[in-house]
Amino acid sequence: MAKLFPLRLALAGLFCQTLCAAAMESPAQFDSAGGRPKIEGYLSLPPGRGPFPAVVLIHSCLGLPANRPAIAAALTSWGYVALFVDDFGPRGLKETCSVDFPDAVRDAFGALAYLARRSDVDPSRVAAVGYSQGGDAALKIASAPSGEAFGLPHLSFKAAAAFYPPCDNEADAAIMIPTLVLIGASDSVTPAADCKRLAQRQPEAVELIVYPNAGHGFDDPEFGAGKRVLGMTLAYNADAGRGAGEELRRFLAETLRR
Repeated sequence: MAKLFPLRLALAGLFCQTLCAAAMESPAQFDSAGGRPKIEGYLSLPPGRGPFPAVVLIHSCLGLPANRPAIAAALTSWGYVALFVDDFGPRGLKETCSVDFPDAVRDAFGALAYLARRSDVDPSRVAAVGYSQGGDAALKIASAPSGEAFGLPHLSFKAAAAFYPPCDNEADAAIMIPTLVLIGASDSVTPAADCKRLAQRQPEAVELIVYPNAGHGFDDPEFGAGKRVLGMTLAYNADAGRGAGEELRRFLAETLRR
């Protein structure tokens, strides 16, 4: 079902939450589900003993975002374990904006296996959340949520959310789990029209929210009023960022509840 709202998590200004996230964050290492290399990640835990639902976060083709602590702060304040996957560090990569990057899916399933081994995580309640190229990985996971292809048949993602993904890459995919797509109407990098077609074809599985006057990277304050990066126009939109944060919170609560 598609929605249009006048409104990522524009919570970077909440100073206390950011500090809390940074204080709780710890490094994590796990194997990619495709084998080597050893993948690095950043784990943040909510207060309490759990087991908690969890979110695996998949970055864009530019790597880990500057507002990673604020994103983790929001998720842990909502009661989720947050694991930000660093696909690039172990591989010595700086960006992958001009190529496909299938390793992101393998790494996400490696993160799922790592979380499933933790006593403070409920492995039956884990979502994948991706941004741009990471959103493409999230949609690929949504079309094949089981880890069976990676020798993990007992593990599966329960939900997926994709911020401004290239929906045309998954135009013919069958989405198998609840999936939220958040995109700007003015996105010149990953057109909203492609996501509208995906949602119209699979309205029971895909929930689409389009933000007027918002472009690519609308949830990241680092991009300010607009930046040109590797030929892409990226711009922050505070209203869309807040709205997307609220929608993500609602979606996770609905799909990861017991």
